[in-house]
Amino acid sequence: MSRCTKIIASVLSLSLIMASAAYAQVSGEAFSGFRSNSKDPILIEADELEILDTQAKAIYRGNVKVRQGGSLISTQRLEVKYNKAGKGGQGDIERLDLSGGVTATSRTNTARSDTGTFFVRNENIILSGNVRVSQGKNAATGCRLEANLRTNIAKLKSCKGSKKSKGRVKTILTPGAGN
Repeated sequence: MSRCTKIIASVLSLSLIMASAAYAQVSGEAFSGFRSNSKDPILIEADELEILDTQAKAIYRGNVKVRQGGSLISTQRLEVKYNKAGKGGQGDIERLDLSGGVTATSRTNTARSDTGTFFVRNENIILSGNVRVSQGKNAATGCRLEANLRTNIAKLKSCKGSKKSKGRVKTILTPGAGN
């Protein structure tokens, strides 16, 4: 298996972990289908895949869908940045950038944002722009979600200066929703 092929194969596991962890930090429940130890096959679909090995990156473009089990991440662009000196394994991936709208879903759980970034080395996840995480009828909204997988600490930040949100984080909790 070539170095680029190994890197591409590793992309999905990390992007699924990213979505799972970000949501888990806010809702208390991870997307079960996005667990890294899942035995379900991984499928990445896109209109285009470009590998720029000299720049140490691979880019999926156009209607990108990442599926594992009953879980799905949808975005318009997924860029994988990796260590050029590495051997092409998952450990060589440095950063994942998702843009053009990000939606991660599994059962009744959904996380949405304009963009998303996963910094592999320090296990930080950032979802930015119109962030909304929900579980059934319960939801939290803000402008930026920062989560760390190692510490299990997440922070949802407000949209300062936004007329729509009046610069505040909002949470809707529905009694009896069972979530």
